[in-house]
Amino acid sequence: MGLYERFLLGGAVLYMVGVSVYMLWHRAWFSPDQFFFFAFFGVLLLGKTRQFLFDWIPIMLLLFGYEYLRGLGPVLTKNVNIFPMIKADKFMFGEIPSIRLQNALFVDNVTHWYDYLAVILYISHFVIPMMIAFLFWLDDRKHFKEYMAGLLILSYTAFITYMLYPAMPPWMASNLGYIPPLKKVMDQVLANFATPIDVPSVYRFFGANLVAAVPSLHAAYPWLIFLFVFKRLKKIALLLLPYVFGVWFSIIYLGEHYVIDGIIGVIYATIAFIIIVRFRTIIRVTKSFKSGLSYRLRV
Repeated sequence: MGLYERFLLGGAVLYMVGVSVYMLWHRAWFSPDQFFFFAFFGVLLLGKTRQFLFDWIPIMLLLFGYEYLRGLGPVLTKNVNIFPMIKADKFMFGEIPSIRLQNALFVDNVTHWYDYLAVILYISHFVIPMMIAFLFWLDDRKHFKEYMAGLLILSYTAFITYMLYPAMPPWMASNLGYIPPLKKVMDQVLANFATPIDVPSVYRFFGANLVAAVPSLHAAYPWLIFLFVFKRLKKIALLLLPYVFGVWFSIIYLGEHYVIDGIIGVIYATIAFIIIVRFRTIIRVTKSFKSGLSYRLRV
């Protein structure tokens, strides 16, 4: 790759990073369709728009399908599970970690640096998985497709679980009096962000499922990202571990998930990764067998 191509590639990446930061700072959670729109303009200079559309449109349609189905959760499921997650966390820790962390770290009307960091890591869920996909696509389309296949397997298996086992998150259980009060750390931090902006998105037409806590995709996505980066770039992947652990800490500290939610999410992500790796191995072995058989027949 020549200097000019590297310059264009770096420009496309910096452009997407800048747009992502701007969107999140203005409290406009980066939905996949918005990311697709901005990424399309990001690849115009690279001369890969046709390839981009060919690779990304089918995936975007599958992501839309997942989000639409996820919004059907409250309509299709009525009985919400409340106490199993509470009991699981108390069994492991003797108490609910979210409450313990907030009692130790959070102060009303005082926003610490770790409050900002926790919220930023939490909302990164809405941009980092797609940004990693974009970087994979720029580097290796085959690895990009494997990563996105893993992400879709993870998302759809999580959706099935949400339908079969709707689970109430800690903040909702606190609001309804099932557990002691949790602080609204997220609200206090976001009040210091820039004025919200309204960017068009088809996702506003999809319903939200507030009882989709098990598995935690906030815990699952970072782990899946780590596994796929580790598969390709082991040393760089190790640099991602603080991000992964940071997200796991954030979802507990902010009261968005119980620890058991995160553990189950990590298990789901690992299974999705193994499925992709095994499937790729099967394809490689099959191709080798066919090639060998064809050679023997010619001989």
